[in-house]
Amino acid sequence: MSHEGEESGKETKVKKAGSSKTRTQKLPGQGFAPFLDGVFERYHRPERLGSDPLEFVYRSSRPFEQEAIALIAAQLAYGNVVQIRKSIEDFLGRVMRSESGRLELWVRSLGHPPGLKRAAQDLQGFVHRFHQGKDVLLLFRLLERSWREHGSLGAHFIRGLTQSDVDITHALDSLLSDWKAWAAELDLEVARSRSFGHFLSAPAQGSCCKRWCMFLRWMGRKDRVDPGLWTAGSALAQRFPDGKALQAHQLVIPLDTHTGRISRYLGLTSRKNLGWAAALEVTAALRLSSQEDPVRYDFALARLGILDLCQKRFRVEICQECQLQPVCIFARSEMGQSPRSQTPPVRRIRGRSS
Repeated sequence: MSHEGEESGKETKVKKAGSSKTRTQKLPGQGFAPFLDGVFERYHRPERLGSDPLEFVYRSSRPFEQEAIALIAAQLAYGNVVQIRKSIEDFLGRVMRSESGRLELWVRSLGHPPGLKRAAQDLQGFVHRFHQGKDVLLLFRLLERSWREHGSLGAHFIRGLTQSDVDITHALDSLLSDWKAWAAELDLEVARSRSFGHFLSAPAQGSCCKRWCMFLRWMGRKDRVDPGLWTAGSALAQRFPDGKALQAHQLVIPLDTHTGRISRYLGLTSRKNLGWAAALEVTAALRLSSQEDPVRYDFALARLGILDLCQKRFRVEICQECQLQPVCIFARSEMGQSPRSQTPPVRRIRGRSS
C-alpha cells in the first residue's frame, strides 16, 4: 500500500499501488462523538468527585489556595486512590496545624528563612510512596517563587504560551525548565534526586506528563467539574500578561493506566509507549469529537477505569452495557463483531501510570 497523504475533511484517501482506485479510510476517533458524549453526560458529574483528587481543590474558595492545592493534589496522584487521598489529607492537615494555619500564608512564608525552617519541621515524616517531605518542600518553594516573581503559577505558565499554540507543549517545557534551574539553585541535593525529578518530568523528555496534564485540565476547563482557575475572566487571570488565558482546545489528555488502556481499546492510539507522542495522538483523535474541548472526556473516561467499569479482560455483563462498546475494538473483537469505526488493531498490553 502507498499512502498519498491526501486528506479530505476528516477522512484520508488511500490509493492502492498499481491501481487508479482510491478508498476512504476513517481516521482514529472519527464518528465517536455520540458514544463519547454519552459517557461524558453519565460520568462527568460533581457527585463523582469523591473518586478524584480534584475534590480537594473545592475545599477552599481562595484562588491562590486552590492553585496550591491543585498542584499538590495532582503531583501526588499516582498509585492507589485510597493512598492518594490519605497523603493529600496528611499534607493539608500538617499545614492547617502549622503556625501559618492557611496554605497560602504557608507557601508565602517559604521565601523567608524562619518560615522555611518552620515548614521543614511541618513536613518531617511526610511520605507518599517514594516522595518525602523534602521533595514536597522544594516543590512549594518553586511555587512560592513563581508567585513572587510572576504573580501566580498561572501567570508564569502563560508567559510561555501564545494564543496560536496548538497545545501546551512549549509552555509546559518552558515552565518546567525554569523550575529545574530554580530547584538546582535552592537545594541541589534534593533537585538531583530521582524522587524530586519525578515531579518535573517534561514533554521534552518524552514523558506523557499525566499529572501535569491533569493539573492543566483543572486550570484550563471551567464547568460543573473543572474549576478553570486560569481561564479568561477568572480571578487569577487578572494577573496574566496581555490579557492571555489558557484555552481548553490547547490542553492535552492526561494518559494514565486507565485512559491509556481505554484509548488503545478504542484505537485512538496503537503506540506501545504511552509517552508524550501518544498523548498528542489521542488528543488529536478526541478533537474529531470536540474540536474546541478535546480533553472534556478525560474525567469520564478515567471513571470507567477507576470505578472498575472497564477492566483489563472482557466481561460480557460489563462490556455489553458499555456506551463505548459499538466503537471498542477490544470488546467487539471478543464478541466476534467488527467495530463501527475503522481503526488500527490494538494489542492487549498492560497500561502504566506516570
